[in-house]
Amino acid sequence: MGLSIYHWILIIAFVAIVIWVFGKKQKKRFEEDAKLPFDSEKIDKKDKNAD
Repeated sequence: MGLSIYHWILIIAFVAIVIWVFGKKQKKRFEEDAKLPFDSEKIDKKDKNAD
C-alpha cells in the first residue's frame, strides 16, 4: 500500500515546520520568548515595592 496524497501533505508540512523552528532566523525570537516569564517576575516585584 502506498501513501495517499494526504500523507505526503502531512509529511511535507511536518518537515517544513521543523525546518522553520530550527532555522537561524527564529533563534533570536525564541530566545527572547524564553525570557518572558522571568521578565514578568521583575515587573511584579517592582509593582509590589511601589505599594
